[in-house]
Amino acid sequence: MDDQFQPYVNRVVSLTQRSQYEQQLPIIHSSPKYKHLGKQWAAVPFPGCTIIAPPSGEDPVNQGFYEQLHAVQAKLALDLPDDFFIPLPAESLHLTLADLLWAENYTQAQSVEGFEAKLSQEISQVFQEMPNNQSAPIRFQAVGYMVMARALGICLVPETEATYERVRLLRRSLYQQPGLLALGIEQQYNFTAHLTLGYFGKVGDGLDVAALAQRLVELNQSDVTALPEFIVQRAELRQFDDMTAYKRSPGWPVLEF
Repeated sequence: MDDQFQPYVNRVVSLTQRSQYEQQLPIIHSSPKYKHLGKQWAAVPFPGCTIIAPPSGEDPVNQGFYEQLHAVQAKLALDLPDDFFIPLPAESLHLTLADLLWAENYTQAQSVEGFEAKLSQEISQVFQEMPNNQSAPIRFQAVGYMVMARALGICLVPETEATYERVRLLRRSLYQQPGLLALGIEQQYNFTAHLTLGYFGKVGDGLDVAALAQRLVELNQSDVTALPEFIVQRAELRQFDDMTAYKRSPGWPVLEF
């Protein structure tokens, strides 16, 4: 079950504090979603399906946001040690609204006869049953970097409690849909609105935790909180083969806000 609004805001803001960075950075790990080939990092297969806002390369509404975010991503990469940070392709950056299936669970689900059609049908039903009296975009504001176990991203907070409740309702409807439960889809994480910028590559013992924590705080103040608001007008069912591209087939369900 996702947090209530104020506990959510308190938790997300706490993730962007220096004390949290200093606690999290010593226990980060290299991401298994990439491998080093020669002088480059290559994404390894990691298939799945998800509900996301349109990725950067297909989102006309947030181009101003993404232009600045791409600059933030590039600046961060320059600040970090060689091979430590693996930036995601700019066109693939996105906000996940609800994780569905991934890795082995997704592969197993695909063996179910008619899986894709059933998945699309059940999600369409959830989308159709969402209240139709809230036809306004969902708005978020970036508040700072988030250090995850194997990745770096930026955290978002909703504009209002009503905004947040619309996201909670969507997620609750998806995770309580009997047909989706039958396909093996269940909630495994509390909602933390974020956009992943990249994954950790080579993580060594020489990382200057205090210096990096301080740099993230500085970047929060100078760059991240200066990002424009992020506007969600659509939620879409998407499929991915790895962490670099998110595809959708014609006719797959879309929820318009």
